[in-house]
Amino acid sequence: MHDWFGGVDSGTQGVCVRLFSVKMTISAMVALAAIAMAPTASADSFSLLGNNLGLSGVLGTVTTSQSGSDVAVKIDMSNGYAILVNGGDLGFTTDGTLSLMDASLTDFNVSGMTATLKKNSTIAGFTFDFLFQTSGSGGQAFPTTLNFTIRNANVAQINGLGLHICVLNGTGGCATTGYATTTVPEPATMSFVGVSLLTFVGVIRRRFRS
Repeated sequence: MHDWFGGVDSGTQGVCVRLFSVKMTISAMVALAAIAMAPTASADSFSLLGNNLGLSGVLGTVTTSQSGSDVAVKIDMSNGYAILVNGGDLGFTTDGTLSLMDASLTDFNVSGMTATLKKNSTIAGFTFDFLFQTSGSGGQAFPTTLNFTIRNANVAQINGLGLHICVLNGTGGCATTGYATTTVPEPATMSFVGVSLLTFVGVIRRRFRS
């Protein structure tokens, strides 16, 4: 086997190998921390867990994805739940940098559905930065999937969403209605992981230097 250390004694070789391993470990952890903390502004996923009906489990999933200068929103309700269109509400919590108006919500996949910004921002005990009332020209509808666009927005600006839901009665109608809200999106957790990794790396570096 070739002697890469050019005659250096085995003890010194061992120290060199250990130092190299520590440096490589630190470099790898810094890279992982950077990945964890990088802003994932292309898409976010939220679970509809909070509600005023005392229901448990995931009532639905909200996915936001960047589409040019707009944000595409898709709401998929879990089995047994739907979205109230006429007289319904859509609420948004943001990072404070987003400004929404009547024309901000467009391209609903439900024919004739529109949304109008309300003056109040609290409903059923839930408070939002922006609250819209929805309506549909084709009469009442209870879709289980809803797609729409938020104009001039970024995924990173949207922290959560709430909506008026329908608990289906098994015949296509509503047994009762209420409100459901989302939890914090996953990227927030990833940022915490990144900070934790960087803290751990700092401790290793200080011990290594001492």
